[in-house]
Amino acid sequence: MKEYILISVCSKEEETQTEFSQRLSQFWTQMLRNSPEEFEKVYAECAEFEIENTILVRKYAILPELADFLKTNMENQSLKVLEIDPDDIYNNYEITAPEWMQIEH
Repeated sequence: MKEYILISVCSKEEETQTEFSQRLSQFWTQMLRNSPEEFEKVYAECAEFEIENTILVRKYAILPELADFLKTNMENQSLKVLEIDPDDIYNNYEITAPEWMQIEH
């Protein structure tokens, strides 16, 4: 059984959900085109945005070996990533609908 960790990506202050969604879509489109093998290591996306201190947060379940690559690439595209806890591990039975949407590969 595969194990996944979570990565949390934050919006800019006062950024709308639409604006943040657009930036995320641009990032994922670019990653799918430029790094398809790495993109396949993204298992799921949280179905809804969370709000932490007025900042929007979107969570993704990924294979642990993708964490450094993904964090670096997101930060290079001005996407803020919260600290990743490599010991906070989930399996595919814990990452299910309706809270999570599996990524089509």
